Amino acid sequence: MSENNTNVDSWDGVLTNFLKAEDLEKDEEVVAVTDVKLDGKEMELTVWLGQKKYAFSLNVTNKVFLKENGIKSPKEVISKRLTLKKVMAMNPSLKKEVPSLRISKIE
Repeated sequence: MSENNTNVDSWDGVLTNFLKAEDLEKDEEVVAVTDVKLDGKEMELTVWLGQKKYAFSLNVTNKVFLKENGIKSPKEVISKRLTLKKVMAMNPSLKKEVPSLRISKIE
């Protein structure tokens, strides 16, 4: 094993708390972005909702929203405040609508 792997003596970096629609108490909430990770076409933000840290995996709709609203590169979203709105969206693998989150505002 390479030394670049996650430390096996700790759970830090192994367990991820992904942000889900049910984590929002209201229909719209503001999160603070502290980091961005890219893996090919996948984009994941580290966000804070209140005092809790989450990973927010962006779908195509949310990535397009960022680009069309002045975010010139993924790293520019760091330190922004995003308003997230609960919506119902089609999940192609499940072939049904599921609760989802959409970015509705960038500050």
